[in-house]
Amino acid sequence: MDQWISLEEALKDVRALAQAAFTVYDSSQGKEAESVLFPKMPATVYHADRDALSCSMLKPLLISPAHFQASLVATGSSSAAKDFGSLVHLLLLEPELINDEVAVYPGIGSARDREYKTFQAANGHRLAVDEPTLASARRLVQKVASTLFRGRPLIRFIEESMTECSVYFTEPVTGLRLRVRFDAFHPNFSFDLKTTRHATPAAFARDAVDFGYDLQAYMYSLARSAYEGRTEAAPFVFITAETATPNSVCIHTAGSTFLENGAAKLRECLATFKACTTVAHWPDLSCQTTLGINPWQQFVPGQEWRGATEVEP
Repeated sequence: MDQWISLEEALKDVRALAQAAFTVYDSSQGKEAESVLFPKMPATVYHADRDALSCSMLKPLLISPAHFQASLVATGSSSAAKDFGSLVHLLLLEPELINDEVAVYPGIGSARDREYKTFQAANGHRLAVDEPTLASARRLVQKVASTLFRGRPLIRFIEESMTECSVYFTEPVTGLRLRVRFDAFHPNFSFDLKTTRHATPAAFARDAVDFGYDLQAYMYSLARSAYEGRTEAAPFVFITAETATPNSVCIHTAGSTFLENGAAKLRECLATFKACTTVAHWPDLSCQTTLGINPWQQFVPGQEWRGATEVEP
């Protein structure tokens, strides 16, 4: 109980910041489940909210309740891949924010370069990238923008969408308040942009399940259904952009089995959250198991080289 109280104290400021959004930013009321859409809520305000549960907040519950609590106060991690993904998102979905949110280092930046590290430190409030990285991101965005979907360039769908808009709603079974943030809320589709090193559909499908994209797709579809008052949400479409040459762009629509898997994950997360909140106990992953492997993981010795080692009689 003491741990939960201390956690509540630690989150007091971000809760106050998030609550202010409901009176400061324009919104439109949805059809069902106390749903509301914020077309222009800044990302910093959205991510600061701890009263409504987001997909990224829920994912640790699939590991353990203690992992969920730890994630609430963890500082966000950064990497070159994440920064590049953020840059691509900005260039495609919110280009008007580039000058405010991105600092460009003239020339080639290196983590071992003292001048570049000084530049990064001086621009800690912005995304710091060097000129080659910005040029690579622009080329990838141009590839995404010109990729055809349903016979039209994707940029046309982006232009017809509300980008980076937030939807809040109440999950009807548990009564919990949830929130999602769409990359592109198109009248006919929900688009989500992913930068990836794995271009093939099979590789992305594996990553999608491992990273909880199925949970995301279902949760976002549920939010959209509540807001629009529809029994069947608009198709959820992933746009995957390969970060390495040749920068393949693939489009994957979430299918029924994919969404059903996400629905099962959401039910598990919400049930766990409700149970732990009720008893004020958030157990960790402590367990005892017997390890096994799947058939496809079994070691098979190599045979090709054996002939070269055989001694003639």
